[in-house]
Amino acid sequence: MRIFHAAILIYFQLYASSEKPVLKLALFIPGNIGGFAESKSLLPMADVARLQINSSPNYLRDYQLETHWFNTKADAGKAIQELFTFIGTEEKREYVGIVGPVFTDVTKYISELAPFFNYVSVSPTASSSSLSQASNKSMEEDINGERKYIYRNSLRLHPVETDMYKAVFQLAGQCDWDKIHILSGEGQNDMSEFRSSVIKVFTDKMKDKSLYRYSFTSSNKESIKNALKELKKSNARIIIANFDEDDAYDVFCEAYKLGFLSESPEYTGKRVWVLPSSYKNNWVTQQVNKKQSNVTCSKKEIIQAVGTYLTPQFQWNTTRLDEEMGTGYYFTETWQNYSDLFYSQYAEDCPACQIEEKAGSLMYDSVWTFAMGLDKFLYHFDVTTGRINEHQWNSNSRREELLEELLKRQGNRSSNLISAMLQLSFEGASGRIEFSNWVDRSCRSGFKVKIQQLRVLKCDNDTSDECDVELVDVCAGEDELSCETNSMWDTSIYSSRYIQTCSNSSDFKCRCPVDEPIQDQMDQIIIGIPLTSLIFFTVTALLGILLAITFLIFNLVYMKERVIKMSSPIINNIILLGAVLLYSYVPLLALTMGIDNYSILDENHLIKLCSVKLEHWVFFIGFTTTFGALFAKTWRVYTIFTSKQPRNIILSDWKLIVLIGILLSVDVVLLGTNEYLNRYKWAFQTANSTVTLNNYHLLDDTPDQYGFVTCQFDSKATEREHETPWLITVTIIYKGLLLIFGAFIAFQTRNISIPALNDSKYIGISIYTIVVIFTVAGPVSFFLKSQPELLFGIQAAGIIFSTTVMICLVFLPKAYQLRYQPKEAIKNQTVARDWDSLAVSRRESEIQQVKNVRLDGNKRDTAIKLLQSNGRNGESGSHDISGSLNNLTDRCSRGASQELDY
Repeated sequence: MRIFHAAILIYFQLYASSEKPVLKLALFIPGNIGGFAESKSLLPMADVARLQINSSPNYLRDYQLETHWFNTKADAGKAIQELFTFIGTEEKREYVGIVGPVFTDVTKYISELAPFFNYVSVSPTASSSSLSQASNKSMEEDINGERKYIYRNSLRLHPVETDMYKAVFQLAGQCDWDKIHILSGEGQNDMSEFRSSVIKVFTDKMKDKSLYRYSFTSSNKESIKNALKELKKSNARIIIANFDEDDAYDVFCEAYKLGFLSESPEYTGKRVWVLPSSYKNNWVTQQVNKKQSNVTCSKKEIIQAVGTYLTPQFQWNTTRLDEEMGTGYYFTETWQNYSDLFYSQYAEDCPACQIEEKAGSLMYDSVWTFAMGLDKFLYHFDVTTGRINEHQWNSNSRREELLEELLKRQGNRSSNLISAMLQLSFEGASGRIEFSNWVDRSCRSGFKVKIQQLRVLKCDNDTSDECDVELVDVCAGEDELSCETNSMWDTSIYSSRYIQTCSNSSDFKCRCPVDEPIQDQMDQIIIGIPLTSLIFFTVTALLGILLAITFLIFNLVYMKERVIKMSSPIINNIILLGAVLLYSYVPLLALTMGIDNYSILDENHLIKLCSVKLEHWVFFIGFTTTFGALFAKTWRVYTIFTSKQPRNIILSDWKLIVLIGILLSVDVVLLGTNEYLNRYKWAFQTANSTVTLNNYHLLDDTPDQYGFVTCQFDSKATEREHETPWLITVTIIYKGLLLIFGAFIAFQTRNISIPALNDSKYIGISIYTIVVIFTVAGPVSFFLKSQPELLFGIQAAGIIFSTTVMICLVFLPKAYQLRYQPKEAIKNQTVARDWDSLAVSRRESEIQQVKNVRLDGNKRDTAIKLLQSNGRNGESGSHDISGSLNNLTDRCSRGASQELDY
């Protein structure tokens, strides 16, 4: 049958070629090179069109059309070289025009030179927006300063490729997609112009949405992997594929290996890929077969990565099969002739070639467009008006003149030919051919757009490596997009996949995949303190509080005992009160940080705790109360020790309480001012990382959102943009200075031991402990804000340990004395010995200071002898001191004054 049709075509060719003037038409088509060999399959369709034109009684009936192939090899340099062969010499110019090129980058150069050499070209498939009249790059100024269209001598039958994305923009609006991701391939020289135009149109059309761009180097797997990792990190859901079909296999194979899948058998979320219209319907199978021995991913694995993707398309071949086209031939007849000629003359020489449905139809229409336009120009052009007149028929001589002028590139004949083509309107193989778009007259108009979706027909229960798929139309429209909502989003690559609960809803937005996880439906889970850690430290803190209460009871019961009375029991009670506050800070801190793996909805108490910054009050007041009391007692010993007349120093407990009160008042003023000036609110700081999430969890539309509980400054409540942080900073600095000074006076009194009167030695150890722990824990905590469990553990352990050590050092020695020392052992002699030891220490220090003074020999010897003489007399003086101390002790025991006159 095919041989019969081919024979008929050859007969038409021989019959129609009898002694008619020849019109030569150049075909700028690549072929026989690399991945562009398949473009040669357009040549048989050009032959079909040529044979039909030569056999047609309605068009160019007095001429014989010939087509000559110029192999551009998809290279601009080669195309320009062929162009000069096409132009010829002044004596020999025989081509009426060009059909082609087919690639945008090559078309740009051929079309730009057309006005200069005065020829006409019709490109069947060039589709870049840079060729459009609407592009600033396509305009230039002539010598008169007027802006002219650079490609004014060229027509394009393929609409601007980016115009098809208007369907995607409409779909994005209907689905409320605000986050769009574009993945572009770079280094594809033949497609770079188109890739740039896609990015530009998305940037221009989606200014009110979030557009994210990613790129990779073509054929570079490492670059592809890095780009996909960025997409996965962003958990991109709506992705525009802006790369060539040859890179598609590598992209989706790497996506499968990374676990960046389109669907999950567990969750309802989808990842929607939007692929270019240039991909063939069976591109997956072709690319897998093309890789041959280098195949690393099966067809099924590629489909799992790309999913039920969408591809915007123009509606091609809209002519009904049973109706005659504007050319006078039927579509089925034309397509059968194309198939027969392809397999009989071209298939054997071009194994990579195949029947081209879309490009073949455009090639057919391009040749016919040139022929019909040339027919109008030769037969109906009025040289007097410079316009096409359908009612005028040019004579044979007039036609010869017009053809001669066209071939010799004289005058504006190429522009006249373009004008004739712009008036065409007929049904072609690819649909209606007309040029009524006033924004871009050089480009074919009247196209409708549609969106196709991949459907998986069979995957053998999701276990086979092969899947039967097809592309189906799911959306169509010109001004308003209409989609099949009942089936568009319910389709899946998994036969048993769970469908959305709203799948029976008529709400289109409900059925659309989301562009990101739904924030208001997420359950916010706290990364905080583990419950076991909270229980352990809370129980430990409660035991500490119980210990402090025990010491308080002990202090109250035995407060009249001389050992307790001489150590200032009121100050000791203040120490215990501060210790209880510090212990209470531990569970309060845990509750403020939140309990690990608990929903934030279960943590409403955090709002109240955050609004008043209760943990600041408890910690700072507790710290000042405890450490301030220790500091006051040590300061009293330090003052007496450094005084030249210790017996005249009077520092009663009430004076120390006033000192503690002053320290506390500073805290109250700073914290109160901070509460007045600043307002705080609860905040949830997200800490999710898509890199660590399970691959399927990435497609959960309502995933658990993990994060930290923080108290942040509330700018709305204070009507200020920034917090006043210096108040808390001053409070911390103030505590630090107090610690440093406390450590200093503890060091100065390290050798003083008067058990009957004070606790200086044990208090000094307590202060050292606090200083060391807070010096280490403070800076370490600063670097652990993102690890609440470790941060809480260090802070809680430091507070509990230092507080417990402090109260034990203050009270356990007293309990030991009461238990193991009889009351009779605490005599005046003991007190005298303690005082004598202080006096001897002071005298030795003074002698050493005299020795260090630069005096002459006689004066220095006299001073030393005087001090030694006072030391020998000190033995009798100690009894007077003892008496004074006895009187003072009696006064304290009677509770008359509580003033200690040392």
